Amino acid sequence: MSEFLNLLAAGLTSGGIYGIFGACLAVWFRVCNILNLAVGDFAMFGAIGTAWLVQTAGLPFGVGILVAVVGVGLAAWLFDWAVLHVAFDRGAGAHGIVGVFFYTFGLSLVLEGAARAMFGTDVYGAPDIWKGPALSVAGFHVQRAGVLVIALAIVTGLAGWAYLRFTVSGRAASACGESVIGSRIVGIDSGKFRRRIFIVTAVIAALFGIVESPLSGYTYLSGPTLSLIGVVAAGFASFRRPGRAVAAGLAIGVAEAMLGGYVSTSYDDVLLYAILFCVIIFRPEVLGLGAEPA
Repeated sequence: MSEFLNLLAAGLTSGGIYGIFGACLAVWFRVCNILNLAVGDFAMFGAIGTAWLVQTAGLPFGVGILVAVVGVGLAAWLFDWAVLHVAFDRGAGAHGIVGVFFYTFGLSLVLEGAARAMFGTDVYGAPDIWKGPALSVAGFHVQRAGVLVIALAIVTGLAGWAYLRFTVSGRAASACGESVIGSRIVGIDSGKFRRRIFIVTAVIAALFGIVESPLSGYTYLSGPTLSLIGVVAAGFASFRRPGRAVAAGLAIGVAEAMLGGYVSTSYDDVLLYAILFCVIIFRPEVLGLGAEPA
């Protein structure tokens, strides 16, 4: 029983990682129909930036977090102003699926290069926010950072769902994703909502990186893997439902942990992508991938 509970704890922790990036991707995609392939790099910068500011520059932990998060938010705003605003609000640049893909993919590469130049290739981990030994109850052991990861994922998913469903601002943001022209006709500034959601999701990713980095550590190359994890979880939520993305992420994390614990850890990634392929082939409507019109 204790083995099962410990596998469950590990699965929920890794599932929280899937879920929070899936939620960030789903919210932003719902607003502007673009995959944010740099979301993992924002987490990387938050984690490495905080670790460097605290451990090398000697800043207090709280100040280091604030500086890193503000820096990530500023980088997101600058990218939106310099690239997305020009491309979408002013009508310049490519708008096809391939062109749009390279906007945030290019940002990911820029952030990786900047991180390597600033911090090198070392592994960084921010200090624990909730210090102390692992929590243990009746053979159930979970790291305190893991509890924070799970809690942050659930709060993010619920907050994103509530914002889009119950607030006037959230419904206006969703309308931008449904029809940019239609939203502009009724006076909704799609650029404002895109910018706001982009900055907020970047900050959430940075905070997550700070919370989770004591568990795994980050290098300048950690971002793309995290972004891919988010794409998989968001895919199970049709790239538009943050609450479902978190639930899917938690479920996938638990399934991976159970397979790794009772069968072999060699099949963790195999399970993840096998499930995704099966859904794409047999139930594409779950991912919002219905048949193309003739």
